[in-house]
Amino acid sequence: MSNPLSTLKTVLILLVAVNAIWFTDRLLSLLGLDLLGFLPSTVWQLVSAFGSGLLIMFYVLLLGLLPKLQIKGE
Repeated sequence: MSNPLSTLKTVLILLVAVNAIWFTDRLLSLLGLDLLGFLPSTVWQLVSAFGSGLLIMFYVLLLGLLPKLQIKGE
């Protein structure tokens, strides 16, 4: 993955997937269902740590792409 845009796209897709898990958990909790109770807390901690790591990687990749962007004057 030498292309930084494809790496950034992959990280962004994984971030959306992890956030969809948390969103689903919160929606189900509104209905009285506990998604967190079905899986061990270790799994949820790993998902949370994975999401945080992805977010950090996304920011680092975005910072790496910023110098390559050219802002056109009006």
